[in-house]
Amino acid sequence: MKKYDKLKFKHSQNDGVFDWGTNRSELFERFYNTDEILDYEVAESEFIMIIREDKEFIDAYNSLAWLQMEEYNYGSAQSYFSEAYEIGNSLIPKEFRGKIEWGHIDNRPFLRSIHGLGLSFLLVGEFQQAQKFFEQNLEYNPNDNQGIRSLLIQSYIACGEFKKILNVCHLFPDDILADTLYGKVLALFSLNKIEEAQITLEKAFKYSPLIAKELISKKHKPVLNNQPGIITVGGQDEAYEYWKRMGQYWTNPNIIEFLKNGINK
Repeated sequence: MKKYDKLKFKHSQNDGVFDWGTNRSELFERFYNTDEILDYEVAESEFIMIIREDKEFIDAYNSLAWLQMEEYNYGSAQSYFSEAYEIGNSLIPKEFRGKIEWGHIDNRPFLRSIHGLGLSFLLVGEFQQAQKFFEQNLEYNPNDNQGIRSLLIQSYIACGEFKKILNVCHLFPDDILADTLYGKVLALFSLNKIEEAQITLEKAFKYSPLIAKELISKKHKPVLNNQPGIITVGGQDEAYEYWKRMGQYWTNPNIIEFLKNGINK
């Protein structure tokens, strides 16, 4: 069996990059080809084979985890994501406080493992554990090419940590993601900052008006999407998906009335 270069983490005080060595190109090609396979069992078998050949191949663990997520096997997914995370995290010095940015392609497997691990906790209601990994992900990659801020805001809402939501929104002032726009509205309203909430709702309504309408609606109809996994910004599919995951936090009669008044202005 081929012996691969040891995975390393090279860093300065300010940033770090994973070094995968020089002899994994064929293995990466196999992995990317496997990632395109639609047959669950075939893909699973190939990812397992890749791990047998290279126990440090983080993305093979990640992909096995995503296969489990698709089957709602969140505990099994969490186990795979945890293995992937530990491979990378074990190489990072405890005193390291720099960035591990998405822009360096060799960092992406590790960043994907943090994302996946946090999500696996979020989906089973372990919100504080989810926050731990989402916060770490944002600290390492503050440009947030992965959309982690949305997931972090979701976990903060679940825990009623509204000031922390505003801190996240402050980092992304021009953001138009649904969770950022409406998460800020909910946070401001919950903190009794009504005037600021009204101004923020105007911005949210400008970019995604259908979300507000979906939140106050008494009937919610699933939206068929011709492109699974793709959400239309400002579209009805975005509105329905937002209500589906966050609508339970928008049921207070006072905030419903606030939304209605904002829509009718």
